Amino acid sequence: MDLPTSWIDRELLEKILRSEYKSNEQEELKIVSFNVGAATKKGDNYASEMYRVMIEYVCGNRREKCSRILKVIPSGEIQRIVMENNNIFPREIAVYRDILPRIHKLLRGIGDGSPLSPNCFYTTDDPKTMLVFEDLKDSGFEMADRKRGLGVEETRLVLRKLAKLHACSAVVYREQPQIMEPVLEGAINTNPNRQDFLVFYKMCARQVARLVESWNDPQYRNILQKLQKLPHTTIAKGCQVYTRDDTVFNVLNHDDVWTSNMMFKYKNGVVEDVLMLDYQLAYYGSPGVDLNYFLFGSVQYELREKCWLEFIREYYDVLRETLVKLEYVDHIPSLQEIHVEIVRTGFHSVNAVFCLLPLAMMEKTENAEMDVFLQDNDVGEAFRKVIFANPKYEPILKRALTLFDLLGYFD
Repeated sequence: MDLPTSWIDRELLEKILRSEYKSNEQEELKIVSFNVGAATKKGDNYASEMYRVMIEYVCGNRREKCSRILKVIPSGEIQRIVMENNNIFPREIAVYRDILPRIHKLLRGIGDGSPLSPNCFYTTDDPKTMLVFEDLKDSGFEMADRKRGLGVEETRLVLRKLAKLHACSAVVYREQPQIMEPVLEGAINTNPNRQDFLVFYKMCARQVARLVESWNDPQYRNILQKLQKLPHTTIAKGCQVYTRDDTVFNVLNHDDVWTSNMMFKYKNGVVEDVLMLDYQLAYYGSPGVDLNYFLFGSVQYELREKCWLEFIREYYDVLRETLVKLEYVDHIPSLQEIHVEIVRTGFHSVNAVFCLLPLAMMEKTENAEMDVFLQDNDVGEAFRKVIFANPKYEPILKRALTLFDLLGYFD
């Protein structure tokens, strides 16, 4: 497949590399050769285009090779408009430029040198809006299989990293609240200028209702009646998830924690480390936002049901330990208070199961285009029907529907 990458040229790559050699600005830097390829498969990333660039260059009298990941605003018309209207890339740039460096500094200050995310070397709007990252494959990181879901040790590792991110962000906010200004607005909100993507949630709710109707199962008759009303209420319920309560413990949520937004390092089949990618939806609010979305959207559902309380305890213990080490002077939440926040923001688990899981579980992604998914026509409808008809999705949905109904999320 030919990639539309003619805009990736020697001049751009020299700018990128020169940004990394700030202390050696007098040295000559020249691109010898480069090769561009896709960094992700279709279906692994919907909010950006990802390119891997292999570069051979000369710096001074040294001949070097490196690989860089370019994360670029989508070229699809609908996606691009959504990204621009919702301030997606500027938000992520602010996180990598202003927030994560402070969080990593706090962790190093308590003797924890393990990073939470990859290094971002460069950002620009010319010739396209993009961020440039280190290539984690060079360090042995790889994607987990999004279709199978995460196992116990992978889940525990992600929860520990999330706990550190959350704890440090609470300290950053207390010391420099203005730093969090770009992430104070949630992904689902009432801002009239940022409603483009919200149709996605309505479409998913409608598709789930149609799927349940097709079962023709009396056991789900009452739930179906509620689901048929959900497309009209799902945005209001989502806004409640993202309504920040400043009287409780709030944190920087990654807000898109799913399998394709993290890379793992394994040794002899055992997971050793994980780094979180993609802060385009980052949001300062309840930790329940991340916990609901991650546990319901990325973890094998049998494990989630069996180990739910242990998983929350694992997260909480690291959160509390990190806050204590950082000498956080405000109220440190209790485990019970974390559980309350998970329930208060629980509708985000519905978003995970209805909107994320069908996409994550797709078997074939050759034609997976978000522009097609968002089309309100026969083509879009046919595409959505295929995605939601996955036979592996049905048993997970059935168990989730019963749980969500008992929790009152459809009322």
